[in-house]
Amino acid sequence: LVQGGARQALPGEFSFRAVRNGKISISEAQATADLIAAKNSEAANLALEKLAGSQRRIIGDVEKTLKELAVLSELDVDFSDQDLEADKLAELKQKAFQSVAELQRLSASFERGSKVQEGVRVALVGLPNSGKSSFFNALLGEDRSIVSAIAGTTRDIVRESLTLRGVHSSVTLKLEDTAGLRASETVVEEMGIQRTLRSAREADLILLIYDGSSLPSQDEAVLHEWQKLKTQQESQSRTIGIITKCDLIDKEKQKQIQKKLEARAAIRWLVTSAKQGQGITESAETIAEVCEKFIHRSPGEVLLTHVEHKRAVDEAIEHLERAQKAEGSEFFSSDIRHAIIALAPLTGDSIQGISEELLQTIFSRFCIGK
Repeated sequence: LVQGGARQALPGEFSFRAVRNGKISISEAQATADLIAAKNSEAANLALEKLAGSQRRIIGDVEKTLKELAVLSELDVDFSDQDLEADKLAELKQKAFQSVAELQRLSASFERGSKVQEGVRVALVGLPNSGKSSFFNALLGEDRSIVSAIAGTTRDIVRESLTLRGVHSSVTLKLEDTAGLRASETVVEEMGIQRTLRSAREADLILLIYDGSSLPSQDEAVLHEWQKLKTQQESQSRTIGIITKCDLIDKEKQKQIQKKLEARAAIRWLVTSAKQGQGITESAETIAEVCEKFIHRSPGEVLLTHVEHKRAVDEAIEHLERAQKAEGSEFFSSDIRHAIIALAPLTGDSIQGISEELLQTIFSRFCIGK
């Protein structure tokens, strides 16, 4: 076939041709790609709703309103001998403000939408040799991180995705096994620790790992390191405490440790043993339940999942906010037109008005051919 002139299709080539020929819209093509790449049930449901036109309808209503505003404001430009009354321009600005509110809601939804599509960031944090990597492997059900009795085995962040079944839907996690927190002895170790701190600060959820066999001797050391991660906006609502290596201590001591740590700032404390599999299922269920709140959406609620969509919406908002301050109808009309153009990646039924660079970015994410 190749010798006869056939070639392998480019990523997204068939979808690109369908959009170019007016068979589907760009938003429908992207929803198809989202459905194929969905890692959990919520991502699949969101993609199916977009395929059915949920996002297109919302943006379509905004686009319709903006086009009407553009026409009405341009009447004054075309018939300059008949000044548009000031109160009429104020009325048009009020209608534009309503569109801004809808677009701002969509823009704010991107944070949740990206978590639905890509996953919730979860960082495992603790002292060296506290059992982080063993717990990480136990959650995954495979030996992903190297485990040894030597403290500081993990020097860099090990990342892996995992999808868990929550109470209402499944949720995808972006797990990060980090280097142990302690006073660094080498430059390389310091780099690893700084990456750990950055990972924890940027994570949606922190799994604070306590070595149950070392408590209470290391209790204050663990707490001291954890407090380094806190910012003014942080609270116990994004930390789950994991007590590891409980196969090395008796049941009575486990209860004493758990009771003592319950006073610490965390959503919940869980007793585990990666070696015996104790508490792993309960931990997975608790993590999934907590992470569900990061992706929760109301029935039928549309969430943006593509960064180019958020950029388009944000650019449109900028133009509309500028229109709110316009002193004349010609400036107002110009800003409204620019807002309509900015929304092209979401509203376009064809590829007209969308840059070649953006088109390449969109369709390069598709699988081969599709």
